[in-house]
Amino acid sequence: MNMRLKFFTFCFSALVFLVSGHLIASDSTNISKNRYKKSIRLFYQAGQVLQTNEFVKGQNASNQVIDYFQSLSLQYGIETDGHKIWQQIYGYPRWGFGFYAVNFFNKDELGTPSAVYGFFDAPFIRFKRWSINYEVGFGLTYDWNPYDQVANPYQYAIGSYKTVFIDAGLNADIMLGKRFNLTAGFTFTHFSNGATRVPNYGINLMAPRIALKYIFGERPEFIKTEIPEYDGEWEFVALIALASKQLAYDTTQVEDNPGHHAETYGIFTFSTGINRQISRKVKFGLGADIGYDGSWNSYINYRNGEISRMDAGNGNKINIGLYGAFELVVHKLSVVVQPGWYVFRADWQVPDNAEGSPSIAARRKSEGSYQRLGIKYHVNNNLFFGINIRAYDFGIADYIEWNMGYRVKWR
Repeated sequence: MNMRLKFFTFCFSALVFLVSGHLIASDSTNISKNRYKKSIRLFYQAGQVLQTNEFVKGQNASNQVIDYFQSLSLQYGIETDGHKIWQQIYGYPRWGFGFYAVNFFNKDELGTPSAVYGFFDAPFIRFKRWSINYEVGFGLTYDWNPYDQVANPYQYAIGSYKTVFIDAGLNADIMLGKRFNLTAGFTFTHFSNGATRVPNYGINLMAPRIALKYIFGERPEFIKTEIPEYDGEWEFVALIALASKQLAYDTTQVEDNPGHHAETYGIFTFSTGINRQISRKVKFGLGADIGYDGSWNSYINYRNGEISRMDAGNGNKINIGLYGAFELVVHKLSVVVQPGWYVFRADWQVPDNAEGSPSIAARRKSEGSYQRLGIKYHVNNNLFFGINIRAYDFGIADYIEWNMGYRVKWR
């Protein structure tokens, strides 16, 4: 396995165990008296592969459009009952871990991908015997059959054995007696490795799904207490983020076709910001990024059988950006959304592909805006760790950031 993929897997696993361990510990006060109810839920899903790249549109070994999939998912959940204030605020949510398996009916090119993930499922509105909920899941997908110039040359969607798994959707959850629930809804699912290994155009799914849930023991009895008024807090945040991405060239444009070649570039970002937490759930803020992107204005040159890394323009790879911030706060965990805009960055000067040209440009270049979507977990009141997908064009993953930061709070 590629060393970067091993490092990615290790970091992701460490983050999952860190978050799960603290959640269990923080939700286990007086556990002998207040043990949470557990449940299992089995999902079935069948639906559409979104046509977002040429591979799924039919430019593959079978010359068939890949537009249909089926999947199964098994979840183990913690049924909260309101022992913590955040549980009451979120309407007594359910959280836990799941296993996911998907079939694209194209095993030779896509493999047999499966995922392990954490999820959070909470109601928008709860009635006596049913509720309308939103659910988000984040995890790691493995067992892809990735791109290979000889063995799998058309598979430009996924370039690695492992990818990030992101799942989000809505559902209605209906009680069927004392221990069973029926769940019906729809989800959007995204697979990508954030260009840690290319090609990486990603795969996106959208489909309805149905599930049956079984609760061990009696249903939880919801605790309702008076929630103290929240006065609001300010926080100053500083963090460092590390990432890497690959650039490659299209070997079909080279006469003697030396084989697939990709180069890995390091990325570093220092970020600061000020947030205002206006409720126990929501933060808004503004911030600034100062970054070094080794892949910016870089390309691969192939001449006379020699491959070399090249920089266009003056080689300036520094960028400065400003961003707005939104955080959905769930106890010590936050979902982070940050739309940003570059206020300083060298112009894009990588030469365009041209017939007979030895210079092969990168497959992608980002534009003036960028976006972050991720999670962060506060180990204590000040220190936090997180992972973000950094994207552009509001949907194209550019790279994955691993970050560590510190905050100072005041009222």
